[in-house]
Amino acid sequence: MKGIRYLWLLALAAVIAAPLPAAAEYPDRPITLVIPLGAGGSHDLHARGITGIISDIIGQPMVVKLVPGASGMKGTGEVAKAKPDGYTLLFTHNAFDQLRPQTVDVPFDTLKDFKTVARINFGQPILVARADRPYKTVDEFIAYAKANPGQVNFGHSGVWGATHIPTVQLLKSAGIKVNLIPHKGGGPLLRAILSGEDDIGFLFATQTRPHFKAGKVRVLGVAGDTPIPNDPDFGNVPTMASLGHPDVAFTMDRIFMAPAGMSDKDLQYLRDSFEQLIDNKSFQRFISSIGENVMFMRGEEYDKLRPVRYESYTDLIESVK
Repeated sequence: MKGIRYLWLLALAAVIAAPLPAAAEYPDRPITLVIPLGAGGSHDLHARGITGIISDIIGQPMVVKLVPGASGMKGTGEVAKAKPDGYTLLFTHNAFDQLRPQTVDVPFDTLKDFKTVARINFGQPILVARADRPYKTVDEFIAYAKANPGQVNFGHSGVWGATHIPTVQLLKSAGIKVNLIPHKGGGPLLRAILSGEDDIGFLFATQTRPHFKAGKVRVLGVAGDTPIPNDPDFGNVPTMASLGHPDVAFTMDRIFMAPAGMSDKDLQYLRDSFEQLIDNKSFQRFISSIGENVMFMRGEEYDKLRPVRYESYTDLIESVK
């Protein structure tokens, strides 16, 4: 009996002394990338090319999950409450991160609950109208809207979203009244314009380009005081500032974010991986193929910018009420 007990104690000691299996290096399984917008918008189009390439870099699939609703807050909230293990990320923009949460009660604080992985680039909204509408310029559109108050369906991507902001800025600057039509992202907005449900709206170059080339839409103006840099189709489109509307100015940062509780080591790994993405030739070819530019900023640097932007958007919200 003593011999059995002795052998049992030896076995127990061996188990205790045995080294624990090493923790798997991050990432060791697929990553879910939540986009808080509908299909067919500029984020969706960017993600289609980016996820395949970043998956090769990190050695695990990155799977897109579209979660539109509540003007971006539904998908944002899903990631805010996700386990901060790096396996649920957010691909969003500055309006959803820094502006929209100021206008609605949400159970999270974006500045505290998220950290930036990387900003890939930014987009300037362009004013797009159906090609069969009776206006070819911004001035002609404003004149038409004034002569037909409440008769124009002006779509946008959701209240306080990336294209709602320049929309309300233009309406205020021009002094016109239209029917504002909200959509769950730029993709549904584009489809509404193409179908004739909407007459006009702000979109982004990536999603607009093929329909512009097909003659289905006209591009009237660019939000901001500078043209879209190096764009082969829209580089010469007049800016709103040059047309007498300097307050119509908003750019959309396309940003990858992670829950703030993610470990510093794993977050640093993601940040380094996205920096490798920028230098990847396949990524560069993809961005060029959709007519976009790379305007990369590491997450550490973008996180310094976020609270400053947040305060500036507080003033913006008041100015367009």
